[in-house]
Amino acid sequence: MKFTTITPILSTILLSLSVTGTPVTMNTNTNIKVKGARDSSDNCIIPPDLKSDPTLVPEFGVKAGQNPTGTGDCDGILDEKTGKPIKIPCSCPPDRDTFIRALEDNVALGYVVNNPGVAISFPTDGSNASKAARIYASIVTLQNLNGLGVGCPDSSTTLSAQWAAIS
Repeated sequence: MKFTTITPILSTILLSLSVTGTPVTMNTNTNIKVKGARDSSDNCIIPPDLKSDPTLVPEFGVKAGQNPTGTGDCDGILDEKTGKPIKIPCSCPPDRDTFIRALEDNVALGYVVNNPGVAISFPTDGSNASKAARIYASIVTLQNLNGLGVGCPDSSTTLSAQWAAIS
């Protein structure tokens, strides 16, 4: 199989793995869908040096399922103008492990898997610029978690407030 016939995402993954010296095996079954940097059994195939340090991933600041109304919406962050909670899907924000797996996939590729036009980085130093980049990567991962524009709204977290606090 020629590299030109491999999807761009898979090419990026294979190149990343070959640069790090990780052995690469490939199934030539063209019916396999590749999403991010995980194999078909959801095992992480991201080289360890490209994985996100979970301690650097910003906390959501909101728990899913707060004060459900019975119609699928729950309380999110407080609206600054009204002082009342903004209604968000009760499934938002996602559980942290699911979110970190998606963030790692995006970081390994350098863009959002479900929105490839959005480039991201995840610098690990303590500068405000790096913190802002990590928060941005988290926000766009959250908003595109399940597809292009299909995820959780920013109002399901305190990420925007965290970003504003360091800007």
